[in-house]
Amino acid sequence: MNAVKIIQRGHQNLIDYLKDLSETVRADGFVTGSWAIKDIINHLGIYEELQIEAFSKVLNPETATPLLNEKTGKTYLEFNDEQEKKDKSKSWQEVLDRYHKAYATLKTLVENTAPELMAKPNTTTWYGDSASLEDVIAYNYGHKKHHLAQIKLFRQQNKI
Repeated sequence: MNAVKIIQRGHQNLIDYLKDLSETVRADGFVTGSWAIKDIINHLGIYEELQIEAFSKVLNPETATPLLNEKTGKTYLEFNDEQEKKDKSKSWQEVLDRYHKAYATLKTLVENTAPELMAKPNTTTWYGDSASLEDVIAYNYGHKKHHLAQIKLFRQQNKI
């Protein structure tokens, strides 16, 4: 598995789908029942940060994982709703900066993690009992693709 290429592809797809969107569309264009494009990008930034914490904990077991700890014991819906409420007042630029910073950090972590460690099962329990770091990347790539498909459909339906 080439984890770096996978996260780069997901990132480039995100950049492509955001191209030429107006401020109004980013903030007010409801892609899902209650989430605008800004909310989806914020959500994806949070999941980039979750991956950073998972990688960091494997690389250094003493690393604090506040976001992963907050997610533990909650359903995805509960966790996502809580995060969305916390971040609702953030500007588009704050949301985008958060995502870009998290992506850059994750990319560096992945580039500097040995392939053998990436593939080693049972390295992180937050993504299943036998999950490897590769599994974390694959899961989150699929998650990003799902949300980008929502943005793509929104753009098609609204001829944007």
